[in-house]
Amino acid sequence: MATFVVLVAAILTAISTVETSGGVSSGARPARVRRQTGELRQEIPAEFTQIYQGSVFNGTEDIYRYTYMQNESSPRAIRVEVKSEGATEDYPLLFVVRQQRGILSWQVPLMIRGIYGYDKVSRTLCPMDHLQVGVKDEKETVYLEVSAASPTALNYRVNATILTDFILSTGQPRNFLVSPSQPQYYAYKMPPDLDMVVVKVSSPNSLCAVFSLQPIKCPVYDLDRNIEFVGIYQTFMKKAAITVQRSYFPNGEFYVVVVVKATDADCTGEMETIQPAYPSEEAFEMRRVKEVNVVVGPSITDSQYVTAVFVGILVFVLFYVVTFMVLFIQWIRQRNAELEGLAPRPEEQGYAGIASNAEAPINAQRTEPNYGATGWDRVKMPSVLDTAFTDGLSLNHITILGKKLSNNGSVSSQKEANISPNKPTTDPYTMGEQPAETKPGIPPTDQPNGPPIPPNPPPPRPAQPKSYPKPPMVHTLSDSSMEDDIDMLDDADEDKDIYRTKTFLYVADLARKDHRHLSQKYNLYSWNLLTISVFYALPVIQLVITYQKMLNTTGNEDICYYNFFCAQPAGDLTAFNNVYSNIGYIMLGVLILILVYRRDYTHQKKVDAGDRYAIDYGIPKHFGLFYAIGIALVMEGVMSGCYHVCPNYSNFQFDTSFMYIIGGLGMLKLYQTRHPDINANAYAAYASLAIVIFVAVIGVVFGTPYFWAIFTIVYVLAILALTAQVYYMGRWRLDMGIFHRMYLLIRTDCLQCSKPMYWDRFVLLLVGNIINWSLALFGAVAQPDDFASFMLAIFIINFLLYFVFYIVMKLRSGERILWVTVGLIIITLICWTLALSFFFKGVTTWEKTPAQSRLDNKDCVLMGFYDDHDIWHFMSAISMFCSFLVLLMLDDDLDYTPRDKIPVF
Repeated sequence: MATFVVLVAAILTAISTVETSGGVSSGARPARVRRQTGELRQEIPAEFTQIYQGSVFNGTEDIYRYTYMQNESSPRAIRVEVKSEGATEDYPLLFVVRQQRGILSWQVPLMIRGIYGYDKVSRTLCPMDHLQVGVKDEKETVYLEVSAASPTALNYRVNATILTDFILSTGQPRNFLVSPSQPQYYAYKMPPDLDMVVVKVSSPNSLCAVFSLQPIKCPVYDLDRNIEFVGIYQTFMKKAAITVQRSYFPNGEFYVVVVVKATDADCTGEMETIQPAYPSEEAFEMRRVKEVNVVVGPSITDSQYVTAVFVGILVFVLFYVVTFMVLFIQWIRQRNAELEGLAPRPEEQGYAGIASNAEAPINAQRTEPNYGATGWDRVKMPSVLDTAFTDGLSLNHITILGKKLSNNGSVSSQKEANISPNKPTTDPYTMGEQPAETKPGIPPTDQPNGPPIPPNPPPPRPAQPKSYPKPPMVHTLSDSSMEDDIDMLDDADEDKDIYRTKTFLYVADLARKDHRHLSQKYNLYSWNLLTISVFYALPVIQLVITYQKMLNTTGNEDICYYNFFCAQPAGDLTAFNNVYSNIGYIMLGVLILILVYRRDYTHQKKVDAGDRYAIDYGIPKHFGLFYAIGIALVMEGVMSGCYHVCPNYSNFQFDTSFMYIIGGLGMLKLYQTRHPDINANAYAAYASLAIVIFVAVIGVVFGTPYFWAIFTIVYVLAILALTAQVYYMGRWRLDMGIFHRMYLLIRTDCLQCSKPMYWDRFVLLLVGNIINWSLALFGAVAQPDDFASFMLAIFIINFLLYFVFYIVMKLRSGERILWVTVGLIIITLICWTLALSFFFKGVTTWEKTPAQSRLDNKDCVLMGFYDDHDIWHFMSAISMFCSFLVLLMLDDDLDYTPRDKIPVF
């Protein structure tokens, strides 16, 4: 009886379906099969492109049988579309497709992430590996089974079509629509003449989607929940690209799969709150439909690839060729000058002043070089207060000094000079007084009268200095200010308080320490940096290699932020061009080290020979910071290359750490030029830079308003402390007595003086404070996302400010700049302008999501191999090389100027 009731209900349901649908195809329910469980099963011969409508409920099943001929020369795929408006999440319709070697199943409504239900589903059936293994022309049968567990009948609609355009052709675009429940994929096979292609997808709307390349295998993973299981994939909004080598997939064959995400959270990083939609709400489905355009195009050929790599390195080889040619020409001219008994004039150094100073033919008869302010020999030292009055100290400073000296008693007795007739005498504070009959800055050998002769000794200082009123109980100081003689004594500090706080300072006043000790001090910059680089680089290299292996293993190209429209793979590297373009930093950094070494070697050779001009004239030569700058430039290339192996949010500091170091070392070197005695030591400098890098990391990871408030306060306080340190030439200390000293300073110097004591430093620091306070205010208000670049901008702006100040003060002091240096400055400005123009174009940004970053991706702009960021690497390397050459040659015009004639600023 129960069986009879079931049969009657099935007949009535079939009749009702025919009446409501206006009829179905002639093949509907030709037969009924009774199963042992009592369920009904009917098989329906079906035709492609014909829409079939029916209904099933618990205990019934419809089977549609499709038959077609598989063609080896023109492979085809089948696409099935089903829809049911009555099915629910509790009672869904189940669809199962059985093929010769595979099964594909899904349900309606199709639930995406357990929340969003879609009552219309469209799937492409796997073409059974025909592209990979090949088949002969034969008949193939596909079965589509429809069933449900619902107690009531569920209506459905089925349509199957053959995709005749299933194979993508090279260079021919393909347009189609996709949605979360209607993914699409097509097959592509590389032609024999191509070894690498670029697959690009684009869309006019910004719905979040996934773009995947998968091997020719079944099943094909084309749903949101499983598309990441195999192959290579990316999320994208409006565009994406993947470069594929033939070796990536067997025989160069693969599927191009595209599916839309249910929400945009994976592309925007912002969670969306959407209420679950009922399957009948067609508007909900339509708003997640995305129009997609796919095109597979050829990448560059092997010959173009090799040519681009060769040209990239050839550019920097030319720098070596030109540099060595200039050095060779300079060597020839110097050799000819030595043979003729003439030395090149200082102004003639400009033609080849890149790597060394001109040789001076006069070598003083001197056995032990002295880089202090005592010149050739020690003479009778005037009293400290004599020097104080003549050097323009305020009465307040002199009174304090007198009290200190009277309390300490006699510090040391004056030493009488051992003056020989053949040796000149000099002022202890002014090294090597220049003869009156010579022109400033030109050695006596180049005077127009007669052949080269040894320079006349400077006139001796009067035995008795001019007397001034002195406070009682004032004793004179020792003339020695060598670092190993007095630095650890109390009177050394008092002496520094005198000659470092004069109104007008000269290099002689700040070049009193032993040159050998200072050289050792500054050489620590390079040795410490080498140690830091090794310990920093090894874990970095290990980490980025791990990132690259993870990307290659998982196929998740969202891990790394490449410019996928110009990513040239090589071996395991996805974007070899971005890594390789950093070779400029390495090659030019090595060239800087070569040039600095040649200068160092030439200078030391002159010193060993007792050359007077190498010992007591010009800016004191210390090359430790230049070596450190060269090493930092090389390491910038290494670290930037490591970063571009897999650029992302987690390793951004690899690319910027040595940029901070380069900027900091550049400012220290510029300051050291005229302040050799009071520059920071290597330990303090690198500790400060480590703090900067640490703050940069914290700012990127925890860039909250609280962080910006703390950073702004610390930044301003640091600027004030540095201002005091620079203004008072290191004679300022941060201790418990600072408030009392500030009170005395304001009362004596600020309230009683109408103008600052050190005008030049005051102007520099005033402008610097205005700019840095403005940067601090901008950061606190705008709170830029890229905090690392903001910190780097602070370094660059301050370095440029100090460099411009240095140039202005140099010209204001009556000094000149060699024409080669002027040319280098112009070239540097042009190179930096071009470099920054490419930098600000931006092809990626790790501050955003991978899909948003791809919106900035651009095609290659140079030789089909290099993008805008690669050109930034090339141009910035050249710009930094030229910048360091400018620093190296900036004061070459002073090589024949006594140090007591070179002002400090």
